[in-house]
Amino acid sequence: MRFETNGRNLSILADRRWPAETGIGKVQAELEARLPQNMNIVDLHVKGRIGSPLSPLAISRSLHRHGGEGVFFSAGFVPPLFSRLPSVVIVHDLTHRRFYGVAKRAYYDFVYRPLYRRSSAVICVSEFTRQEFLDWSGMPEEKVHLVYNGCEACFTEAGERHTPGYAYVFYGGNHRSYKNLDRLIRAYAASSLPSRGIKLVFTGNQNDDLTALASRLSVGGHLVFTGRLPAEEIPSFYRGALAVAYVSLFEGFGLPIIEAYACGVPVLTSNLTAMPEVAGDGAVLVNPESVEEIRLGLDRITSDEALRKELVDGGRKRLSDFNWDKSAERVWQIVKDVA
Repeated sequence: MRFETNGRNLSILADRRWPAETGIGKVQAELEARLPQNMNIVDLHVKGRIGSPLSPLAISRSLHRHGGEGVFFSAGFVPPLFSRLPSVVIVHDLTHRRFYGVAKRAYYDFVYRPLYRRSSAVICVSEFTRQEFLDWSGMPEEKVHLVYNGCEACFTEAGERHTPGYAYVFYGGNHRSYKNLDRLIRAYAASSLPSRGIKLVFTGNQNDDLTALASRLSVGGHLVFTGRLPAEEIPSFYRGALAVAYVSLFEGFGLPIIEAYACGVPVLTSNLTAMPEVAGDGAVLVNPESVEEIRLGLDRITSDEALRKELVDGGRKRLSDFNWDKSAERVWQIVKDVA
């Protein structure tokens, strides 16, 4: 991959504070691994916490210290407070405005929104997120681009399978409230799965609230928390699962959906926000606010073999739309265009 830059290397001045194990850190790594030959990454070594209200100011100070030419780029959502250089940021979702309290919403509305408007380009990871961002930000459509995420190469159907000695439905993700895990547990408790010996496996350390809920519903012994998993072990948990359940209330993309597809596992997910767009024909879609719909979905996806095969085939086909080579080429072309 090579782009014309008038014979000069183009410096990409990057905020690279995102930890490697985070979703944004993985996006950053995948994009940088596919950097065109005539572009080079310059780590700005931005000081301070990513989530700090002063983060845009910290970026601007780092840009000022660096001097020189190039384009500011962040795989995350934080724009600079001010910059004489063009800037490109990736917005993965607007969950902070919805689920993180009044102060966070106000900060987005009164600080981030005008900063995004000053950006040269914003990249969104789904058409749902792009439309929501356009409606909220008021930016011109031509400056807000759609580029899908890809899937890490470690997520494949071939490889080790987690075999704990029982069948299970897998949830891979954090335990934030909008992930809807309380309704997932209620639906599981009302389903046929516990009586069939099928457990519910969550990534992460034991969550006391979820454990207490499961105990009240008499399924405490059927809930399993994996603890903090090394990244290389996560695909084996997908491959070993009967199905993946991802019935979140809100997602800007929904990476576990395509991770499951890549591992050949059927998916139960929500019919809201970006999830139907990403899922295509590879998932059973349910209303995540309906415990009964989730229950029916769990029963169907773990017992109907014809449906399971249909979903796996649909997931394989849909997966071809999420390719890091194509995504990186598009991202770096947008960066080049604003330079």
